[in-house]
Amino acid sequence: MKPIRWNARLWKESVEQLHDYLRPLVAGLGRSERRVAAARYVEGLLMPGHRKSIGPIAERLGVDSQSLQQFVTDSPWSEAALWQAIREEVIPSLEPLEAWVVDETGWVKQGSHSVGVSHQYCGAVGKKANCQVSVEVVVSDGWIAAPVGGRLYLPESWTRERCAAAGVPKEVGFATKPELALEILRQARQDGVAPAPVLGDSAYGNHGEFRAAVRDELGMEFFLQVDGSALKGWDHEVRTRVKRVRRSVCEGEPGAETLAELTRRIPEGEWKKCSWVAAGGQTRRTRLAWREVFLQHDLRHAGGELEKVWLVVDWPAGDPEPYHYYLAHLHRPPTRARCLKLSRSRWQVEQYYQRSKDDLGLDQFEGRSWRGFHHHLVLSAVAYLFILIVYLRRKKNFWCDVGTDSSPDPALAGEIDRMLLRVRNQVQTRLPRHYITS
Repeated sequence: MKPIRWNARLWKESVEQLHDYLRPLVAGLGRSERRVAAARYVEGLLMPGHRKSIGPIAERLGVDSQSLQQFVTDSPWSEAALWQAIREEVIPSLEPLEAWVVDETGWVKQGSHSVGVSHQYCGAVGKKANCQVSVEVVVSDGWIAAPVGGRLYLPESWTRERCAAAGVPKEVGFATKPELALEILRQARQDGVAPAPVLGDSAYGNHGEFRAAVRDELGMEFFLQVDGSALKGWDHEVRTRVKRVRRSVCEGEPGAETLAELTRRIPEGEWKKCSWVAAGGQTRRTRLAWREVFLQHDLRHAGGELEKVWLVVDWPAGDPEPYHYYLAHLHRPPTRARCLKLSRSRWQVEQYYQRSKDDLGLDQFEGRSWRGFHHHLVLSAVAYLFILIVYLRRKKNFWCDVGTDSSPDPALAGEIDRMLLRVRNQVQTRLPRHYITS
């Protein structure tokens, strides 16, 4: 896709569209002061400037930084209501959906007082670092990625005292990343986001309870990366017998094998050659194979059964080891084209991270509180989705009607007019270069 290059005309058109776009999203925030503050914060994230923390944003907007700080860090409006508005008002414009992606992203932080900060793995630097980590869920139509929810991960090292100091609600306890992702998936489905296969790395694929909830509770497909040595099972169904609260394989049945061991027994004739053109124009090749397997992990629980699932393996010819192993639950048998597409679709979440961090200050929030972190997270999503809508509206045969049938908001309109007057001179000389690429 070609990038959006902003100019004075497009900037003016986009700001005028911002009024319609924001109206249904901020309507649930309550009184006009909050709606205007939300518009100002989103404007500040969209405007030119290297730093997107509250002080520089307020200076560019010509508003009092203390009032903006109070809105983001202290005001008791619900980020959950804003996420719900995003799911109900914006996401339907992107249908049909091709996939949901669960993932996490990190922010390097100094000190130890910012909520959730800990020495843990940080994807932004590719190693352990002092950072915050947020679990994110995005949906994709195959070209772009749109966030539908995010939650801060609280490490187990965070004691109740530290949580209280950072304003973490008393009802919030420790939850694993797969558990946080499931909370977001449940809420998004409840808010009407259309189902599509759930994609994720091995942090989610290795987690049996996560797979079970996606399949059985939510009724969704999944295509999840796994560690070839982490799970064991059989490539045929075996008989089991009850032994106390565990189940054992009946006498005469072979023992369970790892997914890597099962893979090495796949006959050569089952491997399908695949090729595709990468973003840089290069032709890439691999081989795919799949077969049903029966995992033993749930047999350790009373009443546990074998988990029937597809094992999909991506193993380029000539490589000593597979590139990736996947477990898949699909409503119809796998095909070469679908497995190839799903195995290459997780990168779209990186598009969201890159644009939001590089252009919209997703990783530049300097507050320490639980409330401030989550307010910034959802307002950054609102700004990102606006740029996405502007981009999509410039495509042929696309129309997004977000906000076109909502009631007028004089307070919001007044803020947009004020901002237009302030940036009239700026747009002639210095413009943001937000863009979406694939």
